Amino acid sequence: MAQKLVQANYKGKVICESTGHYHLKLVSIFSKYELNLIVINPLLSSKHSKANIRKVKTDPADAETLATMCITEKNLPNPTTLDDSNILIRLKIGQLSSLEKFIQRLQSSVNMYLSTYEGLEFKESDVQQELAETLGKLKKIKKRMIGELERLICTLAENEKVISEIQEIPGVSEITASLISQFDTGVKNANSWVAYVGYDVSIRQSGTWKGKGKLTKRGNSYLRKRLFNAAWGAMQHDDHFRAYYEQLRNNGRSYIAALCILAKKILRIAYQIMVNHKKYDPNIAFSA
Repeated sequence: MAQKLVQANYKGKVICESTGHYHLKLVSIFSKYELNLIVINPLLSSKHSKANIRKVKTDPADAETLATMCITEKNLPNPTTLDDSNILIRLKIGQLSSLEKFIQRLQSSVNMYLSTYEGLEFKESDVQQELAETLGKLKKIKKRMIGELERLICTLAENEKVISEIQEIPGVSEITASLISQFDTGVKNANSWVAYVGYDVSIRQSGTWKGKGKLTKRGNSYLRKRLFNAAWGAMQHDDHFRAYYEQLRNNGRSYIAALCILAKKILRIAYQIMVNHKKYDPNIAFSA
């Protein structure tokens, strides 16, 4: 397909949905052929599909929706271009995130049933013990995967100047800075980065009633965890972040909520460094 588009001298847009890791093969091939591939959030295409009176969910109908968006949607993201090294990192991050979720579900199930067995004074069988051992092995594999990912990130890091500048933000390690340095700089504002990681807040409101805001957590859990750890480190070792944290706590924010806000602060500062080419200045970052 890519070859045919190049042979036809096609200079228009090609659009596809972000579907887990499946779209990354398209990104890899189209990037090599320098085609304008736009990857969109499935929520955006779903909004357009629901606007259709006739409820049809087929491949041709989905293709027509995407083609219509290509023409009518004014706020499409910039074309996605990634080299194979960046795609490899994204694949490993996604796989690690999936493994973490699987371990959490399995751990929860094991604990729940073990508690019931103990309450009824039932003896734990050999199979159950084997399951617990398997869970321990999975946790060790997860640690090895994290180590492998971190070594890969450090090896493939390209823009050392930008990474060094991001590391000037308190709490941000070389690995976290390397991950942030790969974020899309073509977005309109830092809110897109916040949403990409899953630190944006969903709010429900009806009339005078206003629900409690919660993190969407739609982004990658590994990135979210790295930024949370960075926020904790900044709060522990930097006076400006510590003062901001205490201000949030005094205003009624919980420990977790305050650190999540600090994590978002780190992302917004990194956005200014990468997009607007400004160096980290705590007096400016905490002036408001």
